Amino acid sequence: VNQYLYIPSVYGKANFSFDKAGEGVSIEKGASDYFRKITEEISNVSTKHKRAVIVFFKDSKRLKEYTSSAFYRKLGRKKEILTEDKSANEKEFVISKAATTGQVTICTAVFGRGTDFFCKDEALEKSGGVHVIQTFLSSDMSEEIQIQGRTARQGKKGSYDI
Repeated sequence: VNQYLYIPSVYGKANFSFDKAGEGVSIEKGASDYFRKITEEISNVSTKHKRAVIVFFKDSKRLKEYTSSAFYRKLGRKKEILTEDKSANEKEFVISKAATTGQVTICTAVFGRGTDFFCKDEALEKSGGVHVIQTFLSSDMSEEIQIQGRTARQGKKGSYDI
């Protein structure tokens, strides 16, 4: 290789943040502690900071375990579930609502690839943008990068936790 070419992003400056200095990655002992931690993180970001939260579970089995738990019921009314078995119209509706102030969207990792949770909400942008929570450790680095990419899209603000 004799020559390098630098091409800037067509999407502008990245406004992505991952708090590595804080708790960083959280690993819990059992399902109850795991679900409690997820709920605390969602509530902290969604309620206190008035931000949208998109939570990714590895698969439908784990997502259903969480959504049938008492912890999920504590999240209030502004929440949606996004799974592969929904109709195309239902998926589109949930995706369009996901990046709005105070909205919580619970979905499977499948939606971490290629789904555009686009933020048009100025109040959400001012409060820090969409926050993504990945509830599992990826065995594939590209999957983790794709899930991170669901926030801070096209120059918008956003953050990520695992």
